Amino acid sequence: MIGAILKFKGSLIKRIIYVVTITLSVMLIAACNRPGVQVTEREKENYEKIVAGEIIECPYGLDANGSCLDEGDDGIW
Repeated sequence: MIGAILKFKGSLIKRIIYVVTITLSVMLIAACNRPGVQVTEREKENYEKIVAGEIIECPYGLDANGSCLDEGDDGIW
């Protein structure tokens, strides 16, 4: 079917299809890159301790990012 359309419409349709394909490919590559999330040194240290099986001493517990909670903080924004 596409071959028949391209046969009648000529190179304009081909160019449009190529442009759309290249644009979608570039968008896919850009979307799949590593995110630029900044992790604090303290969170990184705590994460490495957890992975190594060590215990982290935080009197009020840890939040989801591995930071120690302050008094009265529940870790929910």
